[in-house]
This record gives sequence, C-alpha cells and structure tokens, in this order.
Amino acid sequence: MPRIRIDRYGTWFRLFKGKPSRPNTRPPRTNDGPRFRGRGRGRDEDEEAGILRKFLENGASTIAALLMVGLAGYSYHVFYKRLVLRKIDNAFSPGFSSLELAALAQHGYTYSPDQGIDLIDDENKFRITRPEQPLIDGIVSGKVKGHYYLLFGEKGTGKTSMLLEAMSKIHGDGVGMLEAHGDIEVFRLRLGKAIDYEYHEDYIGGMFSIRGPRDSTPLLDIERALNKLEKVALARQKVRGQQQPLILIVSNLHYLPDNTEGQQLVDLLQQRAEMWAASGLVTLVFTSDQYRTTEMLRLHATRMRVLNVQDIPKTDAITSLKAFRKEAFHEDVPSSILDEVYRLVGGRLIFLDQVARSRDMLRTCHSICEKEKRWLLCKCWILGAEMDDKAEDQQDLSSGAMLLGKTLVQMEQTADRSSFVSGLPGIALHKAQELMTRADLIKGLDEMNIIAIDADAVVRADSVPMLNAFRAVCSEPGFEEHLGATLERLDELEGLGRTTELRLKDFMDGEYEIRVKKGEKGDAVLTVEKRGK
Repeated sequence: MPRIRIDRYGTWFRLFKGKPSRPNTRPPRTNDGPRFRGRGRGRDEDEEAGILRKFLENGASTIAALLMVGLAGYSYHVFYKRLVLRKIDNAFSPGFSSLELAALAQHGYTYSPDQGIDLIDDENKFRITRPEQPLIDGIVSGKVKGHYYLLFGEKGTGKTSMLLEAMSKIHGDGVGMLEAHGDIEVFRLRLGKAIDYEYHEDYIGGMFSIRGPRDSTPLLDIERALNKLEKVALARQKVRGQQQPLILIVSNLHYLPDNTEGQQLVDLLQQRAEMWAASGLVTLVFTSDQYRTTEMLRLHATRMRVLNVQDIPKTDAITSLKAFRKEAFHEDVPSSILDEVYRLVGGRLIFLDQVARSRDMLRTCHSICEKEKRWLLCKCWILGAEMDDKAEDQQDLSSGAMLLGKTLVQMEQTADRSSFVSGLPGIALHKAQELMTRADLIKGLDEMNIIAIDADAVVRADSVPMLNAFRAVCSEPGFEEHLGATLERLDELEGLGRTTELRLKDFMDGEYEIRVKKGEKGDAVLTVEKRGK
C-alpha cells in the first residue's frame, strides 16, 4: 500500500513500500520563475471556469424550476377556471340542489332516491291547478323566452308552488333557485350555493397573494358570479346547441332591504335580466308580495312581465275542495257548507289547505278569522281620547288603517260585488293615500299584511279573513265615537307640535307693547316695549 507523507512545505509525496525514503533536497517552490507562474495561471483559470460552470448550472436549474412552477401554476389556473364553469354547468343539469329540495319539501313534495329525480306528491296536500300554470310551465322549461318575469301576489296565493310544480315536470333541468335575504352577504352565499360557485375561496393561489379572495364587497362577488353564469349559458348554446335559456329563480325579492344596498342589488339583477332576456341566455324569475318591489323594478323595466297572482275563483275553489274531501275523507260536503267556507276564508290557497285537511272545516274557518282579527287589533288598534303624546306616530298608522278598513267595508255594502276581485272591494292607491293624509303610511300596512296593493295599484284587504276582521271591528258598538275621539286627539297633538309657547316673566306693572317684524334674514324679530302713561 502506498504511504503519503506531508513535509513542512505542504508538498505531497508518494513513498512506495520497500524503497527508502529520501530527504527532500529540492528547493521550495516559489512563484518567481516562469515555470511556476505558468502553472499558477492555469490553475486560476480552471478555478474560474469551474465557478462559471457551477453558476451556469445553478442558474439553469433555477430557471428550469421557475419554469416548472410557472407552468404548474398556469396549468392549475386554467384547470380551476374550467372546473368552476363545469361546476356551474353541472348545477343546471337534471336534478335538484339542497336549496331546491328544501323548497320542495316545504311545499309538500318528497324526493325519492329509488326513483331518481322523480317527485312524489304528499297525499295530504291540497292542490289546485291555477290558470297561470301553463304559462309558468313554459317559462320554467325555457319554451317562453325574451322576457323576465315578476310573480306578484300576496303570501299564500301559490306563486312558489306553481314554480316548483313546473320544475318537477322537467326534473330541474336548466333551473336554479334561491331565496332572497335582507343581508346582502347572505344573499351572496345563497347565490353561490344555487349555482355551485365558491367565489374563488377555494383557489390555492389566494394563499400567496396579499389580498385574500374575500377582500371584496358582496355586490362585486355577485357580479362575478353572474359573469360566470353568463359564460356557462354561452357555452351551452355554442357547444350543446341548446336554444333554451337557463332559468334562475329569485324567490321573495321583497326580503331585500329597503335601503341603498338593496336598491343597488335590485338594479344589478335587473340589468342582467334585461340583457339576458334580449339575448335569450338566461331568464330571471322574481317572486314578491310587497308593492314596493314593483315600484323599484318598474323604474327601468322594458322587458319585464308582471303576473298578478290572486286568489282562486269561487267555482274552482269549491270544486277542488269538494273533490279533495271526497277522496281523503270519503265525505260528500253539501254546497251550503262549501259556500260558507268560501265566504269565510275566500280563495287563498294557504287557508284552503288548512280547511281541506281539517276534520271540522267551519271551526277551522272561524279560527282563521279570529287569528286575523287579533293580528289587526294588536297592530292597528286605536287608543281614543286618552292617548299619550308619545304614541302619536303609531296612532297615525293605526287610525289610517281603521279609516281605510271602514271605507272598504262601506264599499262592500254599497258597490257592485261583481266588480270585486276575489270578493274583495278595492280602492285606488292615490285615493287611499289621500284618505290616510300621508303617502308613506300605506306601505307599512302592506308590510304587516293588513292591506294588499296589487300590481295595478289597487288597495284591498290582505285577504277575505282580514276583510271579515275589518267588518267585525267596524260593527262593534261605539267604534265611530272611539275613532272620532282618536282623530281629535291626534289633531290636538299635531296642533301642540306646531304651537310655540311664549312666557314673559319679571315684568313690572304697566302696559307693554309686543311687536313682531321681519328681520334682515327673513326671520321673525320680537320686540317688547313699555307704554307710557
């Protein structure tokens, strides 16, 4: 084995086994001679070449790694955008989302996993096919297009039921549904859930950005969601060749707040609805039971169609009620009882459903009327002459409601009943505002379901039981005197509010002259002078 020895100058020598070691007689190497200078220069050049080679190798590796990271990031970005569109497209495929299933279950439908997307009606659910159902079927199926629609009517008239029945016939193909909310952020989440859009909250690139994916306003997020929905609608028409538009249903639009944010959201939805109706991409369907939503939409509406959904006519209601009782209870109800039922609750579906499933129909009708009367008295009863001055604002609303109810009861007794809609007398909106002496009070009664304003700006009682409640209250002994005392007390409080009280103190005996003249700025200047004897 070779042995290695290191001398004092740091030079390496190989000593082979069996040979004696010789002392180093060579002079130490220096860099003075040309021989040593040449060797040193070559070694430096080799070192520089090695450093340059390593720099180039490291730079190439870094560039390659960056290119791979960039390519992977771009590929993920492209994949994510396609995934977003695919998820939205899948949300409009045949089937029902969790929001739609909840709405179906609320209205008496049951989803059967064994039969796929078929729906099974609840046998105990009372149903009447409304005359507007064929038009709703055409809208939801996409056969009727070119407009967007507002289904307007009071609570319980069957607006949502018609939409759900139309959805069940096509198994939810091409339909998305959500319910509005008073909080814009909640509306944003419900819209994302309805169309299966996460607003880029699951995007991995948000981990490396300074601004997070939620660093935005709800209106901007809703705009982004509608942009994605528009891309999906365009792709469906180009790739699949479908000429039928997608359907987006926004239920209970009146839940949106009556403020600047709510108005901005309504404007945003209406702008999209106008554009999509003209292009045939998406048909928006709104439902509402408050008149203020029609006022907001009518300001800029050109392609909107309003469907005024009202109570069921008497003939259809009685026929359906008799058939249901015979099938469910094996009972042949006399026509006199059916007439009495319609006189008490009218053609409102929500009331007819309760009555039809009840053992004692007349008792249920009286119970409904009593509940409506208690609601009217709790919200709008008048306090009379002993009213406190702090109750003036609330009593303005209550006295206006009683005046309006009294007028409607008088119209029912004097006017021609054939001109009534669903058995309810009506008065024009401007006349009702004139009667109440304030234009803003009537909207509060509409929100409390005391009165109803239809799409033609006609004011009626909210329902037949509410009209019965007005009739019962107005027929009570002493009602006219009590209402008159309330109005006098309100006039007194209003007069006190307009009167300025002036008290003069610390005046000595004698006569004083008070003068009021107009000042330089248009205000009143009061001067007090003592008259001489």
